Amino acid sequence: MPKVVDHELYRIELLDKSLAYFVAKGMAGVSMRELALSLSVSTGTLYHYFPTKEILFVSMVRHFVSIDAAEILEIAEARRGLFDLISYVSKKEDHFLSLILLALDVKRHHGDSEELTDLLDESWNSYERVLSNFFGDQDSQFAGEAFLSFFVGALFLKSTRSSDTSWSQLLEALGQVSSFLSFK
Repeated sequence: MPKVVDHELYRIELLDKSLAYFVAKGMAGVSMRELALSLSVSTGTLYHYFPTKEILFVSMVRHFVSIDAAEILEIAEARRGLFDLISYVSKKEDHFLSLILLALDVKRHHGDSEELTDLLDESWNSYERVLSNFFGDQDSQFAGEAFLSFFVGALFLKSTRSSDTSWSQLLEALGQVSSFLSFK
């Protein structure tokens, strides 16, 4: 009896497994042959699902951004608070750091690729929209943009420190800065 394959699930599995390899090697350092080997699939299989490395990369980033956006939207629609959002972020800290590293790699080495820079803009805007929705600011992206900017900076700070700075400590510091700015 022939093997029955759910092609969409298999495609998603390939995307999920590709993230770590792209983060480790950078976009330019990945070849389809090496990626196929690391995924334990044939090069032909990889090309069947993704005709080019760029299509695979774009599909992978969109896949992860759409999952993250859906999960943040779920938190917003359940009217859960900032603690729940920070808890979600904390659990996926390595994932978000991986996406930031990919974005930096694209900016640094592929800034001339309109397709990839558009992907970065599209991804940032997606996070902005869903975070603005979380903060109840659907008419303006400022709340989402402010939190996203804080989050990216805090994530970078946390990844470079040897101490275990908690998200609640960072939020408390942000509150202190915010109250300082409101009096100026």
